Amino acid sequence: MPIVNVVQLGKSFGAERIFSGISFQVEEQDRIGLVGPNGAGKSTLLNILGGREEADEGSLAIARNTRIGYLTQVTDFQPQNTLHEEMLTVFSHLRAWEQELSELATQMASSQAQQDNQLHEQLLARYADLQTRYEHAGGYTYENRVAQVLDGLSFTHEQQEAPVMQLSGGQQTRAALGKLLLQEPDLLLLDEPTNHLDLSALEWLETYLLSWKGAMVIVAHDRYFLDRIISRTIELAFGRIEEYPGNYTKYLHLREERMERRMREYEAQQAHIAHTEEFIRRYKAGQRSREARGRQKLLDRLERIERPQDFPEMHFEFSPVTDSGLTVISTQKLVIGYKAAGQAQQDATMLARSADLELLRGDRVGLIGPNGAGKTTFLRTLIGELSPLSGQAQIGHNVRIGYYSQTHAGLNMERSILDEIRQVSALSEEGARSFLGRFLFSGDDVFKLIGSLSGGERSRVALAKLTLQGPNLMILDEPTNHLDLQSRQFLEEVLNEYEGTLLFVSHDRYFIDSLATKVWAIEDGVLIPYLGNYTDYRTRKRPIALDVPEALPSKTAAQTKGRAPASATKAQSKKGARARTVEDVERDIEKAEERVKSLEEALSQAALKADVEQLTQLSAEYEQAKARVDELLEEWERVADMAS
Repeated sequence: MPIVNVVQLGKSFGAERIFSGISFQVEEQDRIGLVGPNGAGKSTLLNILGGREEADEGSLAIARNTRIGYLTQVTDFQPQNTLHEEMLTVFSHLRAWEQELSELATQMASSQAQQDNQLHEQLLARYADLQTRYEHAGGYTYENRVAQVLDGLSFTHEQQEAPVMQLSGGQQTRAALGKLLLQEPDLLLLDEPTNHLDLSALEWLETYLLSWKGAMVIVAHDRYFLDRIISRTIELAFGRIEEYPGNYTKYLHLREERMERRMREYEAQQAHIAHTEEFIRRYKAGQRSREARGRQKLLDRLERIERPQDFPEMHFEFSPVTDSGLTVISTQKLVIGYKAAGQAQQDATMLARSADLELLRGDRVGLIGPNGAGKTTFLRTLIGELSPLSGQAQIGHNVRIGYYSQTHAGLNMERSILDEIRQVSALSEEGARSFLGRFLFSGDDVFKLIGSLSGGERSRVALAKLTLQGPNLMILDEPTNHLDLQSRQFLEEVLNEYEGTLLFVSHDRYFIDSLATKVWAIEDGVLIPYLGNYTDYRTRKRPIALDVPEALPSKTAAQTKGRAPASATKAQSKKGARARTVEDVERDIEKAEERVKSLEEALSQAALKADVEQLTQLSAEYEQAKARVDELLEEWERVADMAS
């Protein structure tokens, strides 16, 4: 049974028609990927489904009692709340019940209730009913669920206790996602949920959504994510939709087949029309004029097939103007980080360190790591924009660098697109306009100011400038950000044909898998090189031997916060102990889960007895027992990975 029924929806903004005749249904457990080029109206359609906008025409029917959760690009938080408190607002009804249960327990323990059996029975009946509802609604587990979601989205303890409005824009987006997941609506509307997530948070989100019982409609530019999550694809393009079964990869295959079939049908009809028109022209005044008039009538009644529309594609390539030496970049005992102006060297905050590395001609390296690990700082240190805290990075012979900043820092927001391109080339105005056409800028678009462009348009301008530089080393910081799926695929193809050296940061796992021959991963403040692409890195089959110095030349970010890394602490505490096996951990998990079960039964008994003191004690023990189970599950994953 459908929970949402969309019938002939249409939407316009002024004189611009966004889409029309949109019809589809969302079933109870649908996993729909909404795809299409930037500007096609995907977010507008989500806004209509989420009740934030109204359609100009058509109807939208939502099944009764259907709860819809919508992750937008704008957060709505209470400024006085910490992040943890903001997450708890999802469970305000449970917290109200907690308060009432506490008050009922106090009333039952009062002398008045002890002396009045009827009053005591009434209070006890209300307490038992409310306690049952509280338990069934997850009252004993919601705190643990909040912790799991915040930890899964890579929020540190300090961030969880910080005011939510002090978080960065990306962190606030992740917080909004966490709050939405905790609400467990019947239909999830997710508009770019993978934005601002690092690879570990992405994988956690995928695992979470794979176990989701409700329906979802997702707009995302991450092909790996779409392939894992969705089972049905709806393409919104050219003002209409087309549906395809399967995930994104299957959609691409089916779409190509459909486009080829439609083009054959169109060309066959065009050939028939041309043949018929030639016959009519030749015989309309001769002996076969009657036949010619008959064919003309048939031709007039013929339902014409429209020429199939396909997405516009960029057309460019990266061509090094000269070859570099064999060693493109080398590092010696490099330590990167930052320090405030006037700050002493020993007080600087270290982000990452590495042993001696070499980037060789022709290498294709994907640089990965958690948000805040120092990936951008590492790139900027290599190209000389930042000074290392210690050690050095050396550029090789005849190396010509092209740098792509994820913030588009190299673009002048006050210039037009045309002027920006002519600043770095000797192209005439006509030549520059023709060149920009390869990047999908045509007509008066070339006179738009950089500052007025969308993120995707700025990305295309930055790529256009990069092609004019002819670099033999390209250092790209999140080059796929803001690009739609078609543009990402084209960029991937162009970079696969690039004959120079490539070092790039990306959270797009499909992109990394396609391009990388090596992965440099920043893990716990150490840059570790691996052979192979992202899939090879995940299996950790071929790590390169790395000699990392033990002494830290400056304070780490974790030390600045006054806390040593958890992995180091555990390693020290277990030094000299026998390595635990999977079986050891599984036995502990079984015991811990039995403890949780016994505490749940004890909580129910204490609630029936209205024993306030015991309820308080048991609740604390229950939370500790659940946390212990989570710790053991994490340990099991680590031990299982090492065993494999």
